[in-house]
Amino acid sequence: MNRKFERPVTAQAAVLTELRQRIIRGEVAPGQAIRQEVLASELGVSRLPVREALVVLQSERLVDYTQHKGYVVAVLDEQDLLQTHELRDTLESIAIAQAIPKVTDDVIRAMRATLDHISPTETRIERIERNRKFYFLLFSASDNRLLISLLSQLWDTCDRYRALYYADTPDVEHLHRKYETVIQAIETRDVEQVRTIVSERRELSLAEALKVVRAQHHTAAEAQNTPA
Repeated sequence: MNRKFERPVTAQAAVLTELRQRIIRGEVAPGQAIRQEVLASELGVSRLPVREALVVLQSERLVDYTQHKGYVVAVLDEQDLLQTHELRDTLESIAIAQAIPKVTDDVIRAMRATLDHISPTETRIERIERNRKFYFLLFSASDNRLLISLLSQLWDTCDRYRALYYADTPDVEHLHRKYETVIQAIETRDVEQVRTIVSERRELSLAEALKVVRAQHHTAAEAQNTPA
């Protein structure tokens, strides 16, 4: 781990933020057990804030709890993925409709500035963070804090899948074209055009994520059917 762990106001908030990000970035694999004592020692806190953070993550469906295994990272689920994208479709459509009339030249410049970070050496985590920043610059122009909060939770789920299907080496020219198409649509201030382009991008992401989930379930099923 190269990232520095930075403690927010409370230990519980620190652990919650750190563990949530590890799960979202794919640094902790689905189904992997979370050893509270190990995590507490690593982060320099007691077990209490770790337990409190895990309860919150369970409510967010990022971890599961079983009596025999304790807390484990939630396994990626096809139905959850489909429902998450269905909700994103609705909420992002609303966010775009509210944002487009308020998008300023500064917002557009900030979106284009994110493209400067695209490079062949960009890691998966860096791509996930840049992709999220790009779209949330648009959504945040809506000035709808509740909507942005809900979308952020949905993207937390989707980013877990991106960590598994993003290519190791990005196609820089393709990525530039993809994001520039979104920006050009925003510049026309055509809500329906922006909605259509963002929806197409989301459907492509869903297709890739479904491949990953189905492959994992197939592998798990084969493992269960293999004699010991």
